Amino acid sequence: MIFLKKILDLTKILLIAFIFSLVIDFFLGSKILKYFDDYFAKSQFYERLVRIDHPIYHHTLRANIQYTNNVSFLGTYELCTNNHGFKSKCNEVVDKNFEFAFIGDSFTEVTPIEYEESFVGIFTEASGYKTANLGIVSYSPKIYLSKINYLINEGFNFDHVVVFIDISDFYDDTNFYSIDESLKVTEKYSKKKNLKRRKFLRNNFPLTNFYMFVLKKYKFKSEEDKELSVNENPVFTDKVNLKAKWTYSKEDTIEKYDLGIKKGNQIMVSHMEKLYEILSQNNIKLSLAVYPWPHQLKNDVVNSIHVKIWEEFCKNKCENFINYFPIFFDEMNNSSYLETYKKYYFKNDPHFNKIGHKVLAKKLIEVFK
Repeated sequence: MIFLKKILDLTKILLIAFIFSLVIDFFLGSKILKYFDDYFAKSQFYERLVRIDHPIYHHTLRANIQYTNNVSFLGTYELCTNNHGFKSKCNEVVDKNFEFAFIGDSFTEVTPIEYEESFVGIFTEASGYKTANLGIVSYSPKIYLSKINYLINEGFNFDHVVVFIDISDFYDDTNFYSIDESLKVTEKYSKKKNLKRRKFLRNNFPLTNFYMFVLKKYKFKSEEDKELSVNENPVFTDKVNLKAKWTYSKEDTIEKYDLGIKKGNQIMVSHMEKLYEILSQNNIKLSLAVYPWPHQLKNDVVNSIHVKIWEEFCKNKCENFINYFPIFFDEMNNSSYLETYKKYYFKNDPHFNKIGHKVLAKKLIEVFK
């Protein structure tokens, strides 16, 4: 009985402490995080604070940000945005007129590399053109359409828009996003409940949200280290492997994909056709670029379905269809998959490293010289 009473007393104390911490978090959590802003600005957690919701095109970056982040095995990089919230040189203030606008997902935003060493930054410096990097993590054709239409309506002027279509765009566009007739992008219904819970936690209990973030990162890092210790070959997460699978699948339907490959691509192309119409109406040129993930080098062919779809789309629409597949496949054929992967991509990640970005920029400079 004495032991049971002690257990009950301890449970009460822990429960009271937990409730007290939630009360403190609810009323003072934001102020506490703000007090330690210099520390958080150097952590991955801060990236959550600079990536914000957008009422029309789902999500974007805050304007005028500058922070240094250590992204696990990808290394340290400094993320800066200009006064419009576009990734740029630090402390950049520009008007709304641009000769080139680049849009894509994380491959275009370039999460683990500074702007100056990204393909957009290198191209801008070498060409002298005034450019805007509109790319953000997890963008896809629905958001390309929505964001560019929104910016045009807000008075932004672009002479030429270059879309970097990513392999993962298929999964994100068909599994995650919905778009209405006004071109507003939201999460699909099946995803909303979980996202609402996360937003509620982030907005009302920021300290608890931070603790959960740290625990999740620690768990991921431990699993990552364990995998790498027993495997010298590239190790990708299950989600990354899933997003890459559609280009070399022998079946039209893939488990965990909301749509079949044929139907999903038809929908993506329809959104890009709407984007083309909007650009044409505003006398803006369109070019489109495709590039391989390591998965395509290993499992796909140089004339991938990804290449075929967007090359066909570009007929009579694009000023340029920029195909990077031959460059990396030729490199692999002259060496090996593993050597090509190590040379151009980050370790255990499908994103291009600094050398890979030089390759992307070099071709852009040749095309638009």
